[in-house]
Amino acid sequence: MTFKELRQRIDALKRLAETDDEAAHSAEDAIHLDVLRAIATGRAEVPQAMARIAAATADIKFARWSA
Repeated sequence: MTFKELRQRIDALKRLAETDDEAAHSAEDAIHLDVLRAIATGRAEVPQAMARIAAATADIKFARWSA
């Protein structure tokens, strides 16, 4: 995963967060999982920075639900 890919996905998440909380939450979960997988398999461009960027999605305002 590259920084460009991660930024594009976070930009898409921000757009979703404006109109669809459920889709935004799903997208956020997918970003977190994909970044973890990229780090675990050595495919993350800069692992520590990408983990920090992905974790910062928690600051994007939208409703999150857990079951």
